[in-house]
Amino acid sequence: MKMMKKRSGFTLIELLVTISIISVLTAIGLANYSVSQKRARDARRQADLESVRSALEIYRADNLATGYPNTTYAGLSASLIPNYISQLPLDPKNTSPYTYTYAGGGNTYTICANQLERTAVSYCLTPP
Repeated sequence: MKMMKKRSGFTLIELLVTISIISVLTAIGLANYSVSQKRARDARRQADLESVRSALEIYRADNLATGYPNTTYAGLSASLIPNYISQLPLDPKNTSPYTYTYAGGGNTYTICANQLERTAVSYCLTPP
């Protein structure tokens, strides 16, 4: 009688099924990771603009006669640093079109994140 050797290991089909399942799960994970990163950058943009808004409101309270600074976003540093904000935040990507803009002076201003990654629209703040 011939003895049958018992084979150990995986068949080709088992390996292919396992690799396919792992590939699908990895693709789903990477897609979710990408969305999470975009959400985090958009949340940071909104928080950055809120902190600049807060600094502008404190500046205006201290300078009622002149109101808000009449400058660009880069020019705000001369008006706000170091008394109202430690440094002006930059967009997480800080490349076009992802930059912060400011237009203001007197009684009003508009500060914007030119584009959010998830919605592709601008996020702007004005005085409350």
